[in-house]
Amino acid sequence: MKKFLTALVITASTMTFAQQTEQNKCNLPVNYQEPKPDKKVQSFLKKVDATIEDLRKHIAVENDCNEKDVIFLKISEQKGNGMYSVCVAGKPMKYKRMGSVFMGSSENPFDTANSGK
Repeated sequence: MKKFLTALVITASTMTFAQQTEQNKCNLPVNYQEPKPDKKVQSFLKKVDATIEDLRKHIAVENDCNEKDVIFLKISEQKGNGMYSVCVAGKPMKYKRMGSVFMGSSENPFDTANSGK
């Protein structure tokens, strides 16, 4: 009975892990077109180096990949902030912009406990 339960747990955990890793890939069609950002917002953000292309460079450096490996899936932005869903070398990620600062969507810029002081 113990062997059966052990085998069942191992099989179930393996199948669950396999499904989770399969979800971590971006399955984009060959002819995928990136969404177009608002031109008025982009021209405003150009003054402070916070355009979509600046974010693409930031993501490429942060993830140690080429800029062409960064593909935007969803863009939601205003002059003061923005949320971006991207596919980075086959891995889905989310970024946000506060003013002219880009960061991962889970990062908290006001968290001083983890700043190393």
